[in-house]
Amino acid sequence: MTSAGDTSQLFAAAAVRSWAEAVLTRAGLSGSDAATVASSLAFADERGVSTHGVARVPLYVRRLQRGGIIATAKPQVITDAGALCVIDGHGAAGAVTAILAVAEAAARARLHGTGVSLVRGGNDIGAAGYYASQLAGAGCFGMAACNSDAVMCAPGAATPVLGTNPVAVAVPGTALLLDMATSAAAYGKIADAAAQGRAIPAGWGADSAGQVTTDPRQVLDGGCVLPAAGPKGFGLAFMIDALAALAGARTSPFIASVDAQPAVPQDLGMVFFAIDAASCGEPGAFADRVADLAAAVQATTTTNGSPAMVPGEPEEARRATLRRNVGLPDHLVAELRALGAECLVPFPLPSEAEMADYRMEAR
Repeated sequence: MTSAGDTSQLFAAAAVRSWAEAVLTRAGLSGSDAATVASSLAFADERGVSTHGVARVPLYVRRLQRGGIIATAKPQVITDAGALCVIDGHGAAGAVTAILAVAEAAARARLHGTGVSLVRGGNDIGAAGYYASQLAGAGCFGMAACNSDAVMCAPGAATPVLGTNPVAVAVPGTALLLDMATSAAAYGKIADAAAQGRAIPAGWGADSAGQVTTDPRQVLDGGCVLPAAGPKGFGLAFMIDALAALAGARTSPFIASVDAQPAVPQDLGMVFFAIDAASCGEPGAFADRVADLAAAVQATTTTNGSPAMVPGEPEEARRATLRRNVGLPDHLVAELRALGAECLVPFPLPSEAEMADYRMEAR
């Protein structure tokens, strides 16, 4: 919950999404592709994860202008093996490729009980949870994962070698959603802390000498992100890279930097697994078991006396608090306003009445 002292502003979610779509269209994407990317970013913003939302529009515009995202590229299925397909994104916007892969995985799951899409030729996709949620919306137990450029070091090392390689899992018929980086924190959270001049928790990153630091600038300038739970997070990230290799994509050490190399398509890999819930029999019993599982967790309490939460619950609570608005930090608003002026698409005005209510709730 934001406190009265936080420097953030509220904007109508629909207006921000429309702005992102218009800017991405100006940058060269077709209307439908721009809408696809904007929807993926809105998902993150509306759940309070601003690092994976409209904050990425300036990056995507820069990559579209320089060629790292190929605006006219059309992802295509290049291998059709029944329940499995391989897709080449050909350098298209990451969300555009990922949504095709989701549709293919869901369709194959309906036909075969399970469906798998492996992707090469991809670019940054934003929040992996968006795609797992799309699979869940299609009635599938869904998993989405991808690799990324190297920013995370091995346990005890100081050289970035793997990406934060996120993985997300969603359960059909529920709001249950696990969406996590395999690093201790998403790279975007560290970059956001640096932009706001805030320290980061110890354990998120290390400096160039491999020493744990709370200064985000030391992590970004020659340092590295640390893996979640040491060798466990690193091992999971490694295996996501191995799946990317199975798709024919580059692995993390050889992926172009999404920030530093805007003219180079990343050729990262993605994987989407879908299990058709209806094909497993007893859908009602499945729903009851999952509900009982969630209730058992929520019946326990944390050390501060509040109920324990299940995956996805904190973000859903945030979404309810925002009430169809998105909260954006001041430094990001300034950047988006500048981009809007450059693209002749003015950024929306803040929701002042909503902001007043929001501040009252935060006290």
